Amino acid sequence: MIKNILFKLPEYYFIIIVFAAGYTPPFSISLLYIVLIAALGLQIYFANKVSGLLIGGLIFFFNIFFLVAVVSEFNDFIEFNSEAQQLLFVGLLIWLLNMVASVTMIYRYSKMKTRSSQRIKFY
Repeated sequence: MIKNILFKLPEYYFIIIVFAAGYTPPFSISLLYIVLIAALGLQIYFANKVSGLLIGGLIFFFNIFFLVAVVSEFNDFIEFNSEAQQLLFVGLLIWLLNMVASVTMIYRYSKMKTRSSQRIKFY
């Protein structure tokens, strides 16, 4: 039971992250972020293997660019002061959480058995 909850946790984590990225006060959210939240919600409900691997892989790929952006911004600091520390530690913490969640998604959906309704049929 705990294993099932831990394997569904990445989708819920990414819904929270997408909502936090798209939210602008006083409660306005872009249509793109609503679509992304809906796609993640549908993924939780249907648990499709192909879309799960695709979403996990895309998040993993874009997370590599996130790491490059964090390191690039860190290199703009002349000295290692408190602002540089905060950028580096918070940025690397978010990067690490995103990587663990995306790898967990990829692992979960790669081990999932394909249902007959999800197989591609060649006639």
